[in-house]
Amino acid sequence: MNQSDPLITLDQRSLPDNSRSSAVYSLFQLHAGQCWAVVGATGSGKTLFLQTLAGQVPRLAGRLVRRQSVAYVSFREESRLFSYSGHFYQQRYQATMSDEGSRGQAAPTLRDYLQLADPAAARPLLDRLGLSPLLDRTFLKLSNGQSRKARIGKALLQQPAVLLLDNPFVGLDAAFRQELTQWLAELTQHGLTLVLATDADSIPPFVTHVVELGGSQIQWAGPIQAYRPTARPSQQTALPIWQTSALPADFGEAFRLSEVTVRYGDQLILDRVSWTVRPGERWALLGPNGAGKSVLLSLLYGDHPQAYANLIHVFDHRRGRPGQSIWDVKRRIGFVSPELHLYFPQQLTARQVVLTGLTDTLTIPRQASADTQADLLAMLRYFGLSEKADKPFGQLSAGEQRLVLLVRALIKNPPVLILDEPFQAIDAARVELARRLLDGLPDKTILFVTHDRRDLPDTVDRTFDISTEAPR
Repeated sequence: MNQSDPLITLDQRSLPDNSRSSAVYSLFQLHAGQCWAVVGATGSGKTLFLQTLAGQVPRLAGRLVRRQSVAYVSFREESRLFSYSGHFYQQRYQATMSDEGSRGQAAPTLRDYLQLADPAAARPLLDRLGLSPLLDRTFLKLSNGQSRKARIGKALLQQPAVLLLDNPFVGLDAAFRQELTQWLAELTQHGLTLVLATDADSIPPFVTHVVELGGSQIQWAGPIQAYRPTARPSQQTALPIWQTSALPADFGEAFRLSEVTVRYGDQLILDRVSWTVRPGERWALLGPNGAGKSVLLSLLYGDHPQAYANLIHVFDHRRGRPGQSIWDVKRRIGFVSPELHLYFPQQLTARQVVLTGLTDTLTIPRQASADTQADLLAMLRYFGLSEKADKPFGQLSAGEQRLVLLVRALIKNPPVLILDEPFQAIDAARVELARRLLDGLPDKTILFVTHDRRDLPDTVDRTFDISTEAPR
């Protein structure tokens, strides 16, 4: 191959109408040593563009030429080791003594996932990612951030010439985001060609070129020095009317944890954590990747079996004592998390996904009232998604899926919201819409997990840093 030949050439590639969206890409060429940022609003087609470069999307016309090895890292793990079903979510928190999978065999560990051909040679990479101490941990028990590091590590172990990263910084704490930025810069200096999807206001300093997408088409492509982000009109959408009233809280305390400890075998996840949340309080739950934030939330939401071995009160009832079922807990809570996003059935329509929020399961209710249907459409319209109400969930972009899951959490108008990184993969304009919506909810109790304080609604005025156990 001539040194001047592009590593990837994409020319007038048409995608089928029954895919996530119909797309036609004009000429795009990726040359060795370049680092491209792929930007655009939620639903603009960033993930679809990366999948196209990776050769994962069938074409109808045009050509795709790839001259070197390409590795693609998405937020969703597609390894055959795992099945994204309801069992995935439950298995993550199950069994303190046993690590068996769904068919009785040993559940795959991080070591199994990475498939290390030469562990000694891989050690420096794993050390840098902070994965070496986690090699024998069951993959499903890794935190959201840890699993993202694992996906990046697995791709780099393949030593590709081209690395495609879909929102690589999402879900990572600030310290590791900075470290990953520095590390990717070093890798590009040593010959790695990189394409990453990101927000226009979060483009890393090592990026050399930008491609901006809109409507699954290339709107602009060229050197970063010449790039000027497309100005987007400010969103003045009125808040959905139904949100002006709230159901009264029928509890004195939402949650009370007293010296709560969680272990996986000999691995200490939470160490004597105490925390009280009262009606109407709005908390930011903070801490680095792997600190136990998602585990703590699962204790409150009822999905973790070790809740019954600890002193935990939920809505004034001691967990594990008669008088309160798991469904009594769930019916008062609207819930969003990265795990929920991962395992949700892809074949359901956006409308059906929202309606499952009425059952607190993956099951669609037999019927929904006309008022509920109107509320559903009002919230989808608020986020600019009403025209996609009957589109399969799997054909929406990751950001659109996250917004649909946020609407699902709100649809029953619960007194408590548990929002675990709810704005992942959502563009800044719609994050602002979501923040304004949450700020306008009267009297709700909110627990909000994020690694980016800019995501926090203005009304979230309390913080609990789980790494220091310091509520304030």
